[in-house]
Formats: sequence, C-alpha cells, structure tokens
Amino acid sequence: MKDEKKEISRREILIGTGKIAAGAAIVSVGAAGLIAPRSSKAAQFPWGYTKLDVQHVGDIAYEEWYKNFCCQAVVTGLIKPLQQKMGEPYASLPLDAFKWGHGGGVGWGTLCGSLNGAGMATGFIAGPEGEKIINDVIAWYAGTELPIYKPASPKGNFRNVNQSDSPLCHISVGKWMEKEGVKFFSPERKERCARISADVAMKTASLLNDWADGKYKPAHGSNVKDNGITTQENCMECHGDKVPTPIT
Repeated sequence: MKDEKKEISRREILIGTGKIAAGAAIVSVGAAGLIAPRSSKAAQFPWGYTKLDVQHVGDIAYEEWYKNFCCQAVVTGLIKPLQQKMGEPYASLPLDAFKWGHGGGVGWGTLCGSLNGAGMATGFIAGPEGEKIINDVIAWYAGTELPIYKPASPKGNFRNVNQSDSPLCHISVGKWMEKEGVKFFSPERKERCARISADVAMKTASLLNDWADGKYKPAHGSNVKDNGITTQENCMECHGDKVPTPIT
C-alpha cells in the first residue's frame, strides 16, 4: 500500500511538472508573439517609396517639430505618409527612435538634426542610392537662404532668413540668432527651426519624387574627392588659418 501511494505521488509530481513546463512553453511562445514584428515576411531593403505630396510632408514636419524637434520632425514628415500609403515595414518603424538627433545630436551642435532626419529616412527609402540625395540636400541647405516654408497657421514670427554656408547646427542657428538678435530658447528661434525642418523635409521629398520618376540627377559632387579630406565648404570660418590639410 505504501509503495502504491509512493507511485501515485511520484506520478502526480511528474504530471504537475509537465503541466508547469507546458505552461512555461505557452507563456514563452506568447511573449515571443507579442514582440514579433507585425509582418512575418522579412522586409527587403531598401523599403521602397511612393511619391508624396511635398506640401503635406512639410506641414507634418512643421507640426512635429513642436512635439519632438528637428530630427524626428523630418523623419515623421517623410515616413508617416509612407506608413499610411505603404503599410509595412514602415508601419512598424517607431518614429520616437529619432528624437535624439535634435540640436545636432542631443544639443552638440554637429550636423543639423533636420539633415540627420532626412538622411535616415532616405536610407530606409532608397538604401545606398539615398546617399546622393542627402548629399544634394545638405549642399542645398548650406547654400540657400532659409527658412522658405510659410505655415498656414504660424506658431511664431521672426524677421530674418539666412544662408548658413554650413550644415552644422551650431553655425547655422548661431548666424541666424546673431542676425535676428535673439537667444536660443526664444520663440523666434523655435519657429525658425520648425520651418527649416519643414523645408528640409520638403526638399528631400521633392528629390525623392524625381528619383521615383527616374528623373533625379545628382547635383553636388564629393567633398572628400574634391578636397582630399572630409570637409564642408567654409573651413576658414571656424578654423581660421589652422585648417586641417591632407598629406600629399
């Protein structure tokens, strides 16, 4: 009788252990299901493109700047319409992941966040071909009096536009602030950067539309090939007579 009880107890333990293991497996599979991408198919890279309404892209970017600043504003202006038009894989892309690019990279004043955003969005869309497009956008940004964009319902006003001659946030915004006579956290500066984000998103969308039509032709050459070193166009402005030069 004792042996029978032992056998029953042993059997119950084994069955109970099996139930626990099965439950753990179900939980594990369930958790994996929760974090799995929405599409079971692996996304081919690049993700592709369909032509966008350039004005609509700019309007989205302008509004988004006041929520998450320049980098995320431009990514959102370009990617959000593609999420709506094309679905996956764009639909699963978390746009909040791009906020870090504001202020030239969390305020470090390097490449303007709007250009960072344009470059990342163009990378998803066109892959390596996108490099020529963002190169042209950067050259346009540095050589154009901005902002151009005029919102239907402005959140602020300012007097001046300026040509930065540089893709760097620090130089671009610094020159404009001096010209406008305002501080960085002023409403005028915020409005200026929101509109420039719209400008960059719109310029990028315009070039991408040409690319989609097979009409895009790169306009700007390679700074590295032209100068033998990574560079922008106005070295003397920051370096004075201490410009780094390549060894020849």
